[in-house]
Amino acid sequence: MNARRSNRKKAASPAPVVKPTPTGEPQVRKVPDLEEKIDQLSVTNRQLKRKVFDLYTIFEISRNFNAVLDYELLLETFIFTCLGQLGSLKGAIFLRRHIYANRFYLVRTKGSGHLPRPEDFFRDDTQLAKYLAKLNRPVFVRELSEEMVPPDEMEILKGFSKGVVVPLIHQTHLTGLFVLADKISETDFTPDDMEFLSALGNQISVAIENARLYEAEKLAIEQLRAAQQQLVQTERLAALGEMSAKIAHEVNNPLGIIKNYVLLLKREGKGRKSIEEYSEIVSQEIDRIANIVGQMREFQRPVTMEFRPVDVREVLENTLELTERQLKSSSIIVVRRFEDTDRRVNGNGDSLKQVFLNLIVNARSAMESGGNLIIELKRCENSLQILFRDTGEGIPPDIIPRIFEPFFTTKGDKGTGLGLSVCHGIIRSHGGSISYKDSDPGGYFEILLPLLD
Repeated sequence: MNARRSNRKKAASPAPVVKPTPTGEPQVRKVPDLEEKIDQLSVTNRQLKRKVFDLYTIFEISRNFNAVLDYELLLETFIFTCLGQLGSLKGAIFLRRHIYANRFYLVRTKGSGHLPRPEDFFRDDTQLAKYLAKLNRPVFVRELSEEMVPPDEMEILKGFSKGVVVPLIHQTHLTGLFVLADKISETDFTPDDMEFLSALGNQISVAIENARLYEAEKLAIEQLRAAQQQLVQTERLAALGEMSAKIAHEVNNPLGIIKNYVLLLKREGKGRKSIEEYSEIVSQEIDRIANIVGQMREFQRPVTMEFRPVDVREVLENTLELTERQLKSSSIIVVRRFEDTDRRVNGNGDSLKQVFLNLIVNARSAMESGGNLIIELKRCENSLQILFRDTGEGIPPDIIPRIFEPFFTTKGDKGTGLGLSVCHGIIRSHGGSISYKDSDPGGYFEILLPLLD
């Protein structure tokens, strides 16, 4: 009896209650727990889809960022991408201007409304900066207390009161801030938005540092190349200067003898017109050769110059006073742009006047129909910068590397080609540099002289 009972099939679970509908079709009543689980799965599914989409976007953006080495383009791409991805109306990026700066200055903005000014900045030693560096994730602006944020920085953040601050961290160091606000949907930033910004902020920090390193390396290479060219030019001119001094010495002696015999010939042939005429021509040509020889000696002369404190502006004004009449007759207007700064250098006033005079004469030759001669005088770090810019056509780029070579001239028979070479030697003896910068339009000569301490 018991065995038979044990072999009986177990009773089935009760079926869900089925009620007939007015149309006669059965209707199943759902279990409440099942409805909740379906809703939860739907929400989770949407969140997962958003995360996958965000991760894919971050991957694509990171790949593009790492391929961009143009610093300005990188910043523009980053802010445009973030605002577009999150549907935000405005944003601003603050970064250091150089590696040792203790402030984060505004480098890029996009959007409308109340935006930061170019002179606005955040300091890197405030409680806010330390908090963001330690937090290393985006934070809502409304969560930042006034005790934490200095008044001037709080004034900046007021324009982003409905937004977030994203710390840009590179190797545990705070390298900048990105702030954005005002979603188009007029909703708050979601946790997914904050997670997206956190991941993207870390990626852009690395990309920005890479771009900066690339820019710094490119600048260093350009400076090295310029220094090498300057060194080659200096060595070449030094060798030519030494050779010119020797030639000048050797030529000067026979010139003196020839000059004396020409004078004797003129005395012997007095009254004979042809001899006097020929002797005068020979004498003029000898004087011309002697003048060239003198310039060749000037090329090496700076070694014996006496130096003392000199006011460069005063020397410039004296030189312009000497050339005022010639410049006016050529319809040339002198434009002075002299900064009110320390203008004293250790130098030789007469030699500097010779340099300035040569550059002014060259500018006059370049403006046969008149124009403007702009002379600028300003401080450039520990040097005094003097610029001579005219409205002439400028020097063709292909011959710029040769303009300081002795005997190289573009004036044909009118020039000896020693003027700029002598200028180069004089400026070099002052511990400075002279160069020609090509620009559009025209170009300009730049002189750098070390200022007195």
